[in-house]
Amino acid sequence: MKRKSIFIALLGGAMLLSACQANAVDHERETTPTGFSSEDSYVSEPVTFVWEEVGFGGDFVVTLEPFNTFQMYEGPLSSTIYRGYFDVDGDIITLRDSATSAEHKEFLFRINDDKTELTFIADGSDELPFCKIEDGALFSTEIHHDISEYWESEPAQVSR
Repeated sequence: MKRKSIFIALLGGAMLLSACQANAVDHERETTPTGFSSEDSYVSEPVTFVWEEVGFGGDFVVTLEPFNTFQMYEGPLSSTIYRGYFDVDGDIITLRDSATSAEHKEFLFRINDDKTELTFIADGSDELPFCKIEDGALFSTEIHHDISEYWESEPAQVSR
């Protein structure tokens, strides 16, 4: 009985050591400043791309996140946040929404060589409810809209 307990303890320790070593190897991967791994198979930190046009009440953003997950929303007035997983095949990124409905929407993008721009691929992508995105629409890590003009209003007149 004592031998069996020792064997189980040693086996558990070996498994723990193996898991720690695998984790250490994962953290040693080199990344570019935008957070893409050198193998281009996943991001190590969130990378946000903004549509060149103004979305539904503000920035339309696509954020690629670690573990091949993503978030996408058409703007601050949209009630839908698309969430799910993405696949990378060469320079094509396929976003597969699994959060908004049982229908699982898909969106296709081409990523440029320096990984700062996504180009929308309409053929094979599902439509969105609030924004009509044309084939070739640009999403970039370097676009930031000043949307204050959309939210400014005249001060309310107070009658006395």
